[in-house]
Amino acid sequence: MRSETSIHTSANREIGVGQFVVVDDALVSDSDIRTNFFVRAADCGLSRAQAIVDNLCEMNPDVHGRAIAQAPAEFIRQSGPESELLDSASLVLACAQPETVVQALAARCWGANIPMIAVANAGFIAEIRTAVREHTIVESHASGRPDLRVMAPFTALREFADSIDLDALDSTDLAHVPLVVLLIKAVDRWAAANNTKPSGLSLAQIAEIAVLLRQMAPTPGEENFEEAANATNANCTDYEIPDEVKAILDDAAAKTIDAQTSNFWLLVNALRRYLESEYAQGMLPHSGAIPDMKADTASYVSLQRIYKQKAESDKRQLRCHLHEVLHDAALPTDHVSSEQLDAFCKNASKLRLIRTHSLTQDIGESSVAQDLQAEGALSHYALFRAADKFAAKHGRCPGIADTETSMDELCKQDTQELLAMAHDLVSAWQVDEEISSDLAAEFVRSGFMELHNMSAVAGGVVAQEAIKLITCQYVPHNGICIIDTANNLMVSC
Repeated sequence: MRSETSIHTSANREIGVGQFVVVDDALVSDSDIRTNFFVRAADCGLSRAQAIVDNLCEMNPDVHGRAIAQAPAEFIRQSGPESELLDSASLVLACAQPETVVQALAARCWGANIPMIAVANAGFIAEIRTAVREHTIVESHASGRPDLRVMAPFTALREFADSIDLDALDSTDLAHVPLVVLLIKAVDRWAAANNTKPSGLSLAQIAEIAVLLRQMAPTPGEENFEEAANATNANCTDYEIPDEVKAILDDAAAKTIDAQTSNFWLLVNALRRYLESEYAQGMLPHSGAIPDMKADTASYVSLQRIYKQKAESDKRQLRCHLHEVLHDAALPTDHVSSEQLDAFCKNASKLRLIRTHSLTQDIGESSVAQDLQAEGALSHYALFRAADKFAAKHGRCPGIADTETSMDELCKQDTQELLAMAHDLVSAWQVDEEISSDLAAEFVRSGFMELHNMSAVAGGVVAQEAIKLITCQYVPHNGICIIDTANNLMVSC
């Protein structure tokens, strides 16, 4: 753990992991004591990996840490029990490592489908690269509109809405009718008045329904009617499966299963069968959740019960299809736990799949270069890669003196060479990008040193990404993240 960023990452990540391993062959130096919060003066001359592990573990006694006093490059090359730790890891983090080490780690992690994060700093600029061959997320916590099924009410919801006669209610009772019922009533009245089926509505037609809702209100500005009118755009459109979920359902991995198929893809295959059934009517299992709304307690509780019962019914149907899938894959019916099925059904509309490019792959082979350019971060990325080439050629980072040359002259020479290397890379990626000489000079001036405040920022970002990858919750950034605090820039591509 040579890098201060890695220390801040571990400190932020401490509460989210069960165990961690630090690989570092260095001894604690005076410089470490001055800049590294997780080593003490008494640790000087001792294994830096062990000192860091001991001090990090004090933050959370339930987390187990292990130190391996070995150079990362040597650790990767060796075989045996120590090396097997790498193959069983949930995540590999490489901070301030030579590109040869990063590439070797990347190839190994890619083959084992282990997520990897590589971090590099250059003064006020940081680069975070994430590589994972396949990362599936059930609990993505993605935002989305409520699934109220207004345009296609299921039987129990239709019966509940029909049981309420708005014309028979006084103004007090009307003020407590839930917006779901009001929306269904308004859509029905609009369709009857226009002698048409309420599907494929245009924005103008939806606006007419909103006007109708306000006309239905017992008094102007009645809260629940206003709430319903404001909800028409979100709820009066035909049901659609989110594009991200469609892509997962259409993925090749969702169509072919066997005994080695992961539980996620077994569930997706079952979901495909569910959607093909007459029962589903082309709609995903309902989560059972409804938003807060203006309503009396009895009506809201009844509505909650109706949606929860719908969710349970959908889950039972999906479970039947899952059992078929497990049978076809020669797997026992309890291979997928009830808890996994519950989470999958509740989040069926928020499933996510991430496949990044490998760190061993040149970005010129993908659209990443164009994406970075569009976000104004291609120059930063090119300079980081040019610095890797510079270090491989000279055995030092740009801006680090190893001769009697004056610093001013050294920085000038290194800036020119780094800039030329970066332009060669951009040309190879077939992207038209003019890299600022000032930005290249800033890279060189930094000497690729880690500033404490920048390390804290980057470490916090990396820790959050690490927890997302380990827990398979929330959506991590998809590939490359550039942070330039001097220019108030943070880009993720």
